[in-house]
Amino acid sequence: MPADSLPTGPVGASGMPEERDLGLPPSQRTLAVDWGGKRTGLAVCDELGLLVRPLAVWPTGSRKSLVARVAALITKEQVVRCVVGLSRRLDGSDNQATAQILAFVEALRRATPVEVITWNERLTSVAAEDWLREQGIPRERWKSRQDAIAAAILLEDFLAAQARR
Repeated sequence: MPADSLPTGPVGASGMPEERDLGLPPSQRTLAVDWGGKRTGLAVCDELGLLVRPLAVWPTGSRKSLVARVAALITKEQVVRCVVGLSRRLDGSDNQATAQILAFVEALRRATPVEVITWNERLTSVAAEDWLREQGIPRERWKSRQDAIAAAILLEDFLAAQARR
């Protein structure tokens, strides 16, 4: 590459131009949280927002504890935004979990600098059950996976909607 065509601008610690100066798209790494009264599923995507993977299922515990764990994960995984599944009835009205999820979302927004978005999680748990059944995974092993798979389905739905914009 001729010297006059090298990118100019700030140089990173490696002596190379910083990523933003190389024309790379900004990171789209997104964390999805499928909050549940007992268990919370987590999924994450790559920097390009293309590959989604189930990450973990955690006991929900207290709101304060869960917020601290999710905020630490956001930092560790270098997440730029977080999508939290919002549970509602099929007619769109609030259900018994909606207020708890919204309180969790507000606490997470205060605890982390990244954008925290709510997204309709309708039928993600059912879709996760269908996937587990199709994969032939025994029902007794579903609890350890279902919520993370539901979070991955939630994240795929969110990313697909963003791509259509």
